[in-house]
Amino acid sequence: MCNLSDESKQFEMTPPSSNLSSLFPTGRAVRNPLGKVYFVVILKGKAMVRIDGKSMLLPERTFLFLPPGHLLLRLSCTQDFLFQYLSFSFDFLSDFPLLLKADISNQVTNAPCLPMSPEDFSLIKMYYHFIYHRYSDAECPSEVIKGMLFSLVLEVCRMYSGRNISVEMSRQDKLVDGFFSLLHKYCTQERMAAFYASRLCISDKYLMRSIKKQTGQTFHYWMADFILREAKLMLRSTDLSVTEIADKLSFPNSSSFARFFRKYTGFSPVQFRNEA
Repeated sequence: MCNLSDESKQFEMTPPSSNLSSLFPTGRAVRNPLGKVYFVVILKGKAMVRIDGKSMLLPERTFLFLPPGHLLLRLSCTQDFLFQYLSFSFDFLSDFPLLLKADISNQVTNAPCLPMSPEDFSLIKMYYHFIYHRYSDAECPSEVIKGMLFSLVLEVCRMYSGRNISVEMSRQDKLVDGFFSLLHKYCTQERMAAFYASRLCISDKYLMRSIKKQTGQTFHYWMADFILREAKLMLRSTDLSVTEIADKLSFPNSSSFARFFRKYTGFSPVQFRNEA
């Protein structure tokens, strides 16, 4: 396999397979892992699955985008069924900008199955063929896989943004979607829930309850997660000093930034940069 070293669990890819139970278990629904995204392509035949209790048909030429933490169950599949999938953590692509805009994330969450045009189907199969070919090569540097995967992610975002769907959203869904849009823009400057709540014209307590209910994580979890992604990106991809990065992320000094970083990663910023 590709030379991923300690990143081996951050990216995985299967060959084409008929064994749907490797991803969708039979008999009892199981959540796919937190922190990992799955890209699934139906190459042939069709399958019936259940995602978060909702039955879905997956025919040939379907792309399935599975964010973390969904309940998955296999119901049935045809004898000629064939599929392929890859999975990756966002940390694996932390050298690249944040990938998913709020509108794409919302579409994926509410309607993860995407029927592909013949042209897109051929294109995605080509990506999978080349990525798996390089992934299977033990001498292939991980940077090659990352670059190809990043290109694939952009193509997937293009496909999802190009479809015309209407998704009914609850008030809390809309609030949380608005929160993430603001967080993308202001996470390096604003840390307080009151700032985001005021922009959404609600109380900070209501915002925090909504975030917890809709995502399963707290406001502070998401704030730390976004800041950490920005910090890792700057440490890996720029020559900025730790002090300069701390300033750009609105920490009072480099010491407080280092404490924050070590708390969530187990490394100091300098250690992380040297390991990258």
